[in-house]
Amino acid sequence: MYAPINNSYDPEAGTSFTKRGRSRSLDPSYEFAESVVRQGFIRKVFGLLAVQLAITAAITAAFVLSDAVKLYVAANTWVLISSVIGSFALVITMSVWEAGRRHHPTNLMLLFAFTICEGVLVGAASATYDTKVVLMAAGLTAGVVASLAAYAMQTKHDFTASGGALMSVLFTLIFASILQSFLRVAWLHIAIAAGGAALFSIYLVFDIQLMMGSGAVAISPDEYVFAALSLYLDILNLFLYILQLVNEMQKNN
Repeated sequence: MYAPINNSYDPEAGTSFTKRGRSRSLDPSYEFAESVVRQGFIRKVFGLLAVQLAITAAITAAFVLSDAVKLYVAANTWVLISSVIGSFALVITMSVWEAGRRHHPTNLMLLFAFTICEGVLVGAASATYDTKVVLMAAGLTAGVVASLAAYAMQTKHDFTASGGALMSVLFTLIFASILQSFLRVAWLHIAIAAGGAALFSIYLVFDIQLMMGSGAVAISPDEYVFAALSLYLDILNLFLYILQLVNEMQKNN
């Protein structure tokens, strides 16, 4: 599980986020130009996200459906080890190296290298579950994501001001997950999975509103890779928690 990536807001330093309010220009031409840029930014982010999810789905399908892939990875542990190290190294690099994640094609190379590493890890995790469970979780995730995206685009409630509260809940979830690794309590496992699914559902709405620029805080249009990465991690974490919940439901039936 990864924490969603969010920079600290600092308007003087020119960071990735800008605060929006009454000081914005009332010039119609400015508003129109800003709207056009934002719409192009949104299309670019969703385009990248679609490619990322397609790559991840393809790799996961190979793990779930192919015994040859499972046997190869089991016999060559360096694949998983390299993917774990690569994922952490790449996500940290993209988080702290602002120039790199804004510069084309460096930003796309970093993003898709990370996507491949994550695809391997998600595929390996999914391969430990029954194929029916994986398909059910994927379908549920798709439905939840579509519903939340529609909600985020039309709601008047501003989630972008809730970053601090969400981060506090995230740290609580991480602590509970560490505790569960020692206790191995069934009810706590279910509670963590349900809490994680709920948390990343809210994070998805939060990040969509940041991308759309409809809230108090908006992400810069230059940060299309950063925005795609954040949404991708939200969806991946949501899928993994839903996968755990579906598996528990199947075991109890």
